[in-house]
Amino acid sequence: MKDFGTDCVPRGQCGCTHNGRYHLAWESFWEGENCQRLCRCDGSSHSVQCSRSACAPGEFCGTQKGIYGCHKRTNGICWASGLPHYTTFDGKRYNSQGTCKYVFAELCGASQSLPFFRVEVKNGNLNFRNPRVSFIYRVELWLRTGHFHSHVVLERGKDVLVS
Repeated sequence: MKDFGTDCVPRGQCGCTHNGRYHLAWESFWEGENCQRLCRCDGSSHSVQCSRSACAPGEFCGTQKGIYGCHKRTNGICWASGLPHYTTFDGKRYNSQGTCKYVFAELCGASQSLPFFRVEVKNGNLNFRNPRVSFIYRVELWLRTGHFHSHVVLERGKDVLVS
């Protein structure tokens, strides 16, 4: 019997130690900054075998719920409200009172299944007597899918521009 932290298991069920981390027998895991290698702990020999690999189309390499590897891309929602308050795709909230142009959302790594888009917001001062308070006064959206390219501008007090 061997103890690997919380449970003792028969030696035949022991996993593998690889680069200082313990992996369960027959567990698969990703290695490399961009998930370049898929590794597996061989429960018989207690050794790790790795082979070159990559994430499948529609997947990205990263950490989700504490697990590093390839994960399916999913739809998400981010939003802005108030003076301006932002909520990101992962539910984190931010306040930004600057008067700059910001990238609100954009696609990282366009593919055939995920067309390019980019949303920029421009903040302006709500009250010139208090420059620390700002609001979103301009939103620009770019879309590209196949031969379709579109640019939409929404600006406070102006007509919507679509090109």
